[in-house]
Amino acid sequence: MNIIYVLELSLLLFTIGIYGIITSRVGIRLIISLEILLNAALINVVGIASLYYSTSLIIFALFIIAVGVIETAVGIAIFTVVYKKYGKINISLLREIKW
Repeated sequence: MNIIYVLELSLLLFTIGIYGIITSRVGIRLIISLEILLNAALINVVGIASLYYSTSLIIFALFIIAVGVIETAVGIAIFTVVYKKYGKINISLLREIKW
């Protein structure tokens, strides 16, 4: 497979993720957009690893997956607590809350 196609797919996903972060006001959409960004980076790393036959980059890709899972779990836990307390999940609400 040509590396240009992989990099173009990664750029497309990165652009979609940035657009989702800029325009979303709902917390779950923000988490999904962050996951799309993380997947764009993952595709980029795996594409470069396949180009250079590097196993260390594949191990780094597994680390990226682990970070994505942890980030999603923490984000969903925070939004669950906020929803139980205030009844809605909104990013502007999180800015107003005094922790």
